[in-house]
Amino acid sequence: MSETLPDIFEPRMPEVDLPRDIDKVFEQARSAASNENVTGGVSNRQVVFVTPGRVLMLQPCPPAGSMPKKVVTEIEKLVSSKVKRKIAVIGYTEMKAVSAGLIKAIPFFGMLVGMAYVGHSVWIFEGHVSALSAGCKEADVLIVDSGMAPHLPKDWQKLAASGAPSIQIYVHDRAQQALQKVN
Repeated sequence: MSETLPDIFEPRMPEVDLPRDIDKVFEQARSAASNENVTGGVSNRQVVFVTPGRVLMLQPCPPAGSMPKKVVTEIEKLVSSKVKRKIAVIGYTEMKAVSAGLIKAIPFFGMLVGMAYVGHSVWIFEGHVSALSAGCKEADVLIVDSGMAPHLPKDWQKLAASGAPSIQIYVHDRAQQALQKVN
């Protein structure tokens, strides 16, 4: 009798570590997301993952000035870089899935890289109830992967807004490949 293994790319809520000070973890994530790394005189930004183990993982953006103008224009239509935004993202961050295929785990990751590339601070986490408020603290925008939405607590919008009362919430619809405003 063969047992069917779960698809590693099927979104689900991963088991997470529960550090004593979850606020400090996300304070470090926001700080890392807002910083630019300068290498060889070229300034680069990054998207920050908060892993289920509560370790920060930095995913660098392409070097400044290297992204095609058409792509930058499309990103600017979504979120203008005239006002720098803090963007929290709830996505499927299970390390096996992210390591095996980042775009399969988070299908809109390219859009997130583009947002960081144009100057926004972007951090991603799984949306576990123990981290939801801390993960959204100080965010201007929250983008939720539609694949993760069923795994969030019933009051997830209230929890998200508890640390960022004026947060704008969007869901990225995997089927339509589009952002839909929630509030």
